[in-house]
Amino acid sequence: MIKQLQKLMKKNHIDYYIVPTSDEHQSEIIGDFYQFRRYLTGFTGSNGTLLVSRKNAYLWTDGRYFLQASKQLGEDVTLMRMSMPGVPTLIEFLAEHMKEDDVLGFDGTTMSPATILQLVDSLDFDLQYEEIDLSIMWVDRPERSHEPVYLYDNIYHGRDVADKLEELRDFMTVNHCDHHLISTLDDIAWLFNLRGNDIPDSPTALAFAIISQDQASLYLQEGTYSHYIENHYQEVNVTIKDYDDVYEDTALLEGVLLVDTKAINMALYDAINCDIIDEANPTQYFKCIKNDVEIKNTKNAHLKDGIAMTKFMYYLKNNDLKGEDEITIANKLLSYRQQQPLFVEPSFSTICAYGSNAAIIHYEATPDNFSPVDNSHMLMIDSGGQYLDGTTDITRTFVLGDITEEEKHGFTLVLKGFLRLQNAIFNDATYSDALDFIAREPLAKEHLDYRHSTGHGVGHFLNVHENPVSITMRHPFAIRFEPGMITSDEPGLYVDGEYGIRHENELLCVEAKTNEYGRFLTFEPLTLCPIDLEGVDVTMLTDREKQWLNDYHQLIYTSLKDHLTDEERVWLKFATRSI
Repeated sequence: MIKQLQKLMKKNHIDYYIVPTSDEHQSEIIGDFYQFRRYLTGFTGSNGTLLVSRKNAYLWTDGRYFLQASKQLGEDVTLMRMSMPGVPTLIEFLAEHMKEDDVLGFDGTTMSPATILQLVDSLDFDLQYEEIDLSIMWVDRPERSHEPVYLYDNIYHGRDVADKLEELRDFMTVNHCDHHLISTLDDIAWLFNLRGNDIPDSPTALAFAIISQDQASLYLQEGTYSHYIENHYQEVNVTIKDYDDVYEDTALLEGVLLVDTKAINMALYDAINCDIIDEANPTQYFKCIKNDVEIKNTKNAHLKDGIAMTKFMYYLKNNDLKGEDEITIANKLLSYRQQQPLFVEPSFSTICAYGSNAAIIHYEATPDNFSPVDNSHMLMIDSGGQYLDGTTDITRTFVLGDITEEEKHGFTLVLKGFLRLQNAIFNDATYSDALDFIAREPLAKEHLDYRHSTGHGVGHFLNVHENPVSITMRHPFAIRFEPGMITSDEPGLYVDGEYGIRHENELLCVEAKTNEYGRFLTFEPLTLCPIDLEGVDVTMLTDREKQWLNDYHQLIYTSLKDHLTDEERVWLKFATRSI
């Protein structure tokens, strides 16, 4: 595939060609229509950027995918391990290798302008580039998803579109903006109380939006909406237009445009002819603070998810697993979720990783690559559900047989960090990078670490990864928490070729106390499923850590006991016993 692309590049006088992993909306998860990078390389990870020159090809990806990429990439693609010593960034590589007469190519509808602008600043000469889509070589390319859209009922979220538009317009007025262009699908879904099925495991629809002070335009694909939906939006002065018309309408805007250039594509950026204020979409901040209706519904979604997960854990612990494999086990968990009211779909592709497979942080079993599961080793499952009343994300590492002292030690180190973060109390001036170290410190004391963030925001029947909430060491992405924000808490430990361990809960930020020293915040666990005590070395836990774990397990038992069979209830009592 790479050689075929290189022939097209030569024909079109392109010296370097970038293939990002993105769609027209810079989405984290993208539909099959936009998976050109996967088609070219065979690498199936969710993050990666391919650069092809006339003779070579390189793929940049992060630490979650190093092992996976090394197995999936062919010999014609060099793996560039991001953030590792001696590995240049994509921008650094191009700045070093491009010559003044070289031409860079990319598909403008999927390329981020932030990448191109950064490259322009890094070169000593004017960048020559051509926005050209070379995916014409893609045989049997899937069509672009165009599933029907639907309105998300107020009983699940508590705010109507007119109220949200008023809040957004107030922000625009204060910041002297005439228009606001939105491309990110979850922001549009939240603002217009709109849901769809165009993105795998995320209930969003392919859409754009332009909001002005007296009107709003919602750009949807033809045939995806009904007259009822059209009339519904007309009542709040929202006009539905054709999806592709956004490029022409953007070019006609005058005055000052609020737009996040990191969250639109290059073709949209090139269409802008007016002054801009380049800032994050304010809807990101509006939606990440959940209101009382959303919090109530989210807790109900987690109760149901906890029932499904606990029944699944009971199944693992009380059955002969001979003949099972990672795919059948993942499907078993899905079946328990499907029994719960208002379940729609998984919130992401389940990571069901047995034994050494768990060392691959974002491992995915496929019909062509999976392992059998039996009553030995550890099984790590990272999974979640999209319910109409909320989105869940949970990881548990289950002990299915004898494990080594090293594995038990690692299991407990990760647990210590997990418990420390879940029970943290901090001033509301604290940035989330400081919270990140709370979870990493038990590992750091033994010179261990993990190559992913400790926490991410979670949407409300929306994306399982929701900006701007994060708990990360990377300071540019650090935020200050506010009550109503939801984050994951997921430290881990991964030993290549041997084992992987991760514990993950969702946490709701709540106020702990306000006094003369300021406002103090803490977290309330939303996730309800036992930590496998068979993996815990109790001697490594302090008295306070034991109490934290006992209190959490008591919450689980009290919340779930009336939703289980007699046998499951007896087992859960033991699984959540005090230590």
